[in-house]
Amino acid sequence: MTDDRKAGIALIAGSLAGILTMHIHPSAEMAITTTEAQTERLATAAAIAHSLALISVWLLFLGACGLARRLAAADRISFAGIVAYGYACIALMIAATVSGFIVPSIMQHMVHDLAANVHQWQIVMAGIFQINQAMAQIFCVGASLAIVLWSVSALRNGGLWRAVAIYGCVIAPLIIFAISSGHLRLDIRGMALVMFGQVIWFFAAGVRLCM
Repeated sequence: MTDDRKAGIALIAGSLAGILTMHIHPSAEMAITTTEAQTERLATAAAIAHSLALISVWLLFLGACGLARRLAAADRISFAGIVAYGYACIALMIAATVSGFIVPSIMQHMVHDLAANVHQWQIVMAGIFQINQAMAQIFCVGASLAIVLWSVSALRNGGLWRAVAIYGCVIAPLIIFAISSGHLRLDIRGMALVMFGQVIWFFAAGVRLCM
């Protein structure tokens, strides 16, 4: 099996894992828990979903390294893409860890604490949520920037289907604009929308590498 095919399989597997992650991700309604049993169920669901997200990140980055090598050229645009994507993956790993393990643990402590201390826990949760949102924004913008760079590299030097490169040059800037302008909020639905737009590109790139 060639290195390109291995990278393609990793991109496809990572893309599918990302879709599955968003499918099983706890909803906002589930996060409004009041009992110990509900909190335990949320913690379990969050741990499973975000563990899968971490696996997805690992697979996608592994495939992206192969993709960057496939698109490598003297202009170094592909290399800039893998650097941008590396930064994005670090941010997503932080966000997934916070959402999947830290927040549920804090909620479990809050449920067992005195009712008078709930407001203090809510302040802590609000602060952590802002950190999570910042990491999510860094990932979405960084990954989109990487897609733009790889798409431009493919248009200049080949290596991907032209339609895939054009799609990347369109969808990625739209995502960056929507986030930076405040039109797209990265709640569960917003993240699902971003992930879907990016996964289409990664899946198509993975298929091309497998051929």
